Amino acid sequence: MSVTEFAGVTMDKDRGVTSMGGLYEFWTEDGAHVYLHDTDFRRLTYQPGRPPVLELEFVYAPLWTPPELAKTPVVAFRFEDVRLVEWREDQEGHDCVIAHPDAPPGQVELLDWDGADLFTLYTFTLYLAFHAPRAEVTVRAK
Repeated sequence: MSVTEFAGVTMDKDRGVTSMGGLYEFWTEDGAHVYLHDTDFRRLTYQPGRPPVLELEFVYAPLWTPPELAKTPVVAFRFEDVRLVEWREDQEGHDCVIAHPDAPPGQVELLDWDGADLFTLYTFTLYLAFHAPRAEVTVRAK
């Protein structure tokens, strides 16, 4: 079993990616604090090429953006050599978003990592589980 190689996150053991906190809360290699609960899940792109790539994008609302990310409120993840395990959409969540346009369709409940190479993403409308031996995190402007 391989252990995922991370790029773009701090190597500080107290602020980096751990199996206890996953990618839900960590600091970038430039010292920016990423807390996904304060973001909105905006985009998922899966490319089944060689290697398969999964990209996830999260955006901070202006009120919740950490000061160090004010100019770069988009947090992007790129996972390489991805093997999808499960992709499940929550119809009740989708129905709620349709019925209540102000509902947060991309509210992030968790982006977990098992300490090896398994990731699970839970949002208001989506559950996704996948393996990836490489993950890169970047922050950028909208």
